[in-house]
Amino acid sequence: MEDLKLAKSQLLKNDLNFVLVRDSQILAQSKGRGISPIHETYKKDKGLFKAASVADRVIGKAAAMFLIAGGITKLYTDLISDIAVELLQDAGIQVEFKKRVPVILNQAGDDLCPMEKIASKAKSVEELIRGIDEFFRSK
Repeated sequence: MEDLKLAKSQLLKNDLNFVLVRDSQILAQSKGRGISPIHETYKKDKGLFKAASVADRVIGKAAAMFLIAGGITKLYTDLISDIAVELLQDAGIQVEFKKRVPVILNQAGDDLCPMEKIASKAKSVEELIRGIDEFFRSK
């Protein structure tokens, strides 16, 4: 089975939030919420993303930055922001999505997602990681 199809089917069939596949092998999967699965997998071994396909529930700018830096080739997501689509496509990544929105909102739906606020200020993935780590430590 093609990697993106496998990632997408695993995501939907097993009610997951993140699936990473390369060469028909599931390299990572998670029911973790928000950016945590991508953030933690990237920090543990960013090489896993190289030439891989990802399926994830929500992709905003922060997640897109990790996926681009990791070197994925294909992405499926249920929900994606305009800026994430632009960044991913500019990086040559094939993007498939269910719904596209102007921005990713927080869980209450009344403000921008905190990860998107962090990503808007980050000039690099390293800055993004520091900002996210700091955010999680303050919780």
